[in-house]
Amino acid sequence: MELDRFDKHILEILTFEDLNLNELSERINLSVSSVHRRIKNLIDLKIMSGIKRDINYQKLGFSLHVLLQVSLSKHDADTFEKFLAELESIPEVINAFLVTGQSADFIVEVVAKDMENYSDILLKRIGKIEHVVALHSSFVIKQYDVLNCSGLLNRI
Repeated sequence: MELDRFDKHILEILTFEDLNLNELSERINLSVSSVHRRIKNLIDLKIMSGIKRDINYQKLGFSLHVLLQVSLSKHDADTFEKFLAELESIPEVINAFLVTGQSADFIVEVVAKDMENYSDILLKRIGKIEHVVALHSSFVIKQYDVLNCSGLLNRI
């Protein structure tokens, strides 16, 4: 699939900035309807999943940010689907990644208000999901935005 310079510019801007359609339209010198059409196309092509707003969970009282490695006893599609369905019922889970090359099967991104809240999430909810056999928590100390979308888009 071929992206033109406008599509690449839209992706580059939205990687770093939170703009509405009018502002985006002015920045790339295209009409609002054209920008909207292009964004819809990028979403339809699954290049973008939507115009996502980043949430500052700390400002909402979630002071812990955890990357949780989860190992399961079974490795089949049905087990993974059931595990992910259980995760969806836990509001503090904000992302989940099926991974290889680790001792874990999933890396689950979790936010919590404090250590007591995280302990409840870990031991009473995630740890109780069928086929979970090991959990390993890594606490995020600081997050850095090191995205270099423009360099990546230049390779397309």
